[in-house]
Amino acid sequence: MKNTFLKRPYINITNENGRIIGNGANQGWFSNSPWFNVSGQGCGIISALDTLFYIKGDRIITKADYQQAILDFAKSIVFTKLFMHEFFGKFAIGLTPLQITKFLNKKLGNGYKVTYNGRYGHEDMLVKMEDQLEADLPVIWSLYRPHKRITLYTYKSVPGEYIPATTTNSHYVNAIAVIHDAAPNHDTMIKISSWGKIYFIDYDEYLAYTGNSIISAVTSNIFLIKKLQ
Repeated sequence: MKNTFLKRPYINITNENGRIIGNGANQGWFSNSPWFNVSGQGCGIISALDTLFYIKGDRIITKADYQQAILDFAKSIVFTKLFMHEFFGKFAIGLTPLQITKFLNKKLGNGYKVTYNGRYGHEDMLVKMEDQLEADLPVIWSLYRPHKRITLYTYKSVPGEYIPATTTNSHYVNAIAVIHDAAPNHDTMIKISSWGKIYFIDYDEYLAYTGNSIISAVTSNIFLIKKLQ
């Protein structure tokens, strides 16, 4: 089967000295005021902004410019800070797909249309990912399943293996490639950007992670971006 990649290099973030510090942004950089808990609940903002910068053709973004973009997001989308707030130091809603689609539709203008695929579940979701990547559009991917976690892998070229690196239960990431026949024990791997690094998710493991959960059929899904012109 054909592998599918974005046509351009993914965005890089640089520090004040011009050194690359991330493949995409890392929410953990924004741990203090005035970042209103971006480090804890900001993955949705990061995914949205990374996508916006890539589509606009901004290849290199300084951390300072990214900081300003986060503040602009919060000013643009009502209740951002409330939804990001952790009540009792533990519970937070986090950004909703509606807030992300509203932001991207506003910023991208009439040339694009952004919708959320949640009501369609996981049928044909992989094909939709590949179609969007083929159109050179990153895929914002919401990962959520109550009381279950999914593994994120790194790739080691020697010996050519995918190595478990971390897990997550509730997270937004950006899919930037689909790789088939990736390894003997990984038929299809989705290359993603998250926390300023490159990881991989086994798509079969993702389907097992979401299972028959009606909640995950809606909340663990992708954003569809179409270029209209």
